[in-house]
Amino acid sequence: MAPTGSKQQRIAFDRFEVDLRSGELLKNGSRLRLQAQPFQLLALLLERQGEVVTREEIRGKLWQADTFVDFDHSLSTAINKVREALGDSAERPRFVETLPRRGYRFIGSVNASASLPSSAAPASADTVVVNGGEASSEADGAAAVRRSAWQSKGLWTVAAAVVILAALTYGTYRWRSSGAGSRIDSLAVLPFTNGSGDANTDYLSDGITESLIDNLAHVPQLKVKSRNLVFHYKGKDVDMHQAGNELGVSALVSGRVVPRGDQIEVSAELIDVRDNSEIWGQHYSVKSADIIRLQRQIAGDIAEKLRSKLSTSEREQVTKQGTQNPEAYESYLKGLYYFNKLTFPDVTTAISYFNQAIAKDPGYALAYSGLAVAYIGLTSFNGSPSENFPKANAAARKAIELDPNLAQPHAVLGTSETEYDWDFAGGEAEYKKAVELDPNDATAHAFYAWDMGMIGGREQEALAEAKRAHELDPLSPVISLGPGYIYIDARQYDEAIALCEKVANDNPAFALTHNCLAWGYWGKRNYAQVVEEWKAYGQLSGERNEAEFGSAVEQGFRSGGWKGALTKGIEIRRAQRKTGYYSAYMIAALCADLGDKDQAFQWLNTAYRERDWLLEGMNTNFALDPLRSDPRFAELLRKVGLPQ
Repeated sequence: MAPTGSKQQRIAFDRFEVDLRSGELLKNGSRLRLQAQPFQLLALLLERQGEVVTREEIRGKLWQADTFVDFDHSLSTAINKVREALGDSAERPRFVETLPRRGYRFIGSVNASASLPSSAAPASADTVVVNGGEASSEADGAAAVRRSAWQSKGLWTVAAAVVILAALTYGTYRWRSSGAGSRIDSLAVLPFTNGSGDANTDYLSDGITESLIDNLAHVPQLKVKSRNLVFHYKGKDVDMHQAGNELGVSALVSGRVVPRGDQIEVSAELIDVRDNSEIWGQHYSVKSADIIRLQRQIAGDIAEKLRSKLSTSEREQVTKQGTQNPEAYESYLKGLYYFNKLTFPDVTTAISYFNQAIAKDPGYALAYSGLAVAYIGLTSFNGSPSENFPKANAAARKAIELDPNLAQPHAVLGTSETEYDWDFAGGEAEYKKAVELDPNDATAHAFYAWDMGMIGGREQEALAEAKRAHELDPLSPVISLGPGYIYIDARQYDEAIALCEKVANDNPAFALTHNCLAWGYWGKRNYAQVVEEWKAYGQLSGERNEAEFGSAVEQGFRSGGWKGALTKGIEIRRAQRKTGYYSAYMIAALCADLGDKDQAFQWLNTAYRERDWLLEGMNTNFALDPLRSDPRFAELLRKVGLPQ
């Protein structure tokens, strides 16, 4: 119950609302479980906001005389439950501060409070309901406003005392001024929480997050952090102020997605991290078939709150989704979800979903773009270049035909023309076009850097591009490794090892760091460490072929040193090619270092016939040094189009 004499029946702070009449705590309109005694303690602290409530006062108001023996334990338990419900901590409190041996103080900022008539039903967050395209009596389009909290029209004046409501087409928005009216110039969308408890629907919350990032990137004069950067926070209890400082932004978007049968409920909020105040918040409820309209609505609502005067063309860019087919959109989201797992089986699954999206909507440019990137990804997992590059090229060109403003397909063409067609000038032009269309596309900068580094002669330019990619996406382990490979191509092995070790320490489960380390140690001729890193790569990669290779070279090294390791490595790779694709170029590198020149050239010629993308690195690969004086090497360089 509420403290005696309190006339405030509803108190709002941050993302929470406390209904003293019903004894309920809500977050973004959803009820939280909080037992009676912790709730009474929270109500008491709220009533005395900013004041110290002593332990004696708490004991006198909330505990009976016969429970005083257990008071210390009971009070500690109640405070912990309050903090758990609010996502607060004793070490870095946002709401409840502990004053040792004295008591507690509520330090959060209370937004609003009101006295409600005893007949009033508990209020909930404002809710937007999209009704599958049918207009209701309260909205002029596809949506209608539902306020389940207010059961009587006579309560509108009371509601106005609680929050300032601005009625828009699809609903009402709660807001308050923040940051002394200063403009929000940078933003990050934190991964939306999957409230269903079912990991199989993670694709939905992840997909909504990614779509919002892409959409909000079109808001004028707004810097939006990349997907890889924010997904570092997925599944973590986030302190908004701390996350804002870490990301270097002035505002954060966070939210929660709950699929319920054929309905989807989404709560979203926009927080000014400079003073931890809520700029905007909304609760949406839609049918699953209206997921596209929901995505557009959320993006548009946030954009208009950030920039009140968007032009028609700007709003179209912000709310653009690329398809009107909800099944195609769902398949696309699943494709993104599996691709971002970055394993061979998951990338293969992603390709299946992107193709499903295209089958449901042949005009879906983003699905073609995702498909193009996924086919490029397969080549990184020893997929056949002659099979995957043409498919990537075709998908990228179709995406550009459907939407010339997409940057990612141009980056794919840059990779395809450089690594498969060996049209180095054409590939560079495509990379530059990708960066022109989206200067903040970290992947385009990274791909461009890697290719320049492998070809050689432009190491400083390559490092500059790789470092720019890292600045844009500093938490992506793939992008972080970029300079490491460029250092190896430039024969700067110590720099490569230092960088790769740092990435490995920051991302202990990321397999590719160990492949990078193996090349770095190979360049230094530290063979025992090379074998260890190959073994670690095989164990972490999840690929049977890599695990077999790691075990084979370890066995060969124990029995015959480095030559034994190379011999076993060549043997296992040749066997693997009988059942699937493996890079002939990599076998050539092993043969060259073993001193078997004829076998090395045989495998290099096989690599040429198979359009092995690694051939662009012939000029910089130290393992091929024993072959450079042979006329056959110069002839192969000429055929690939590399400078002598």
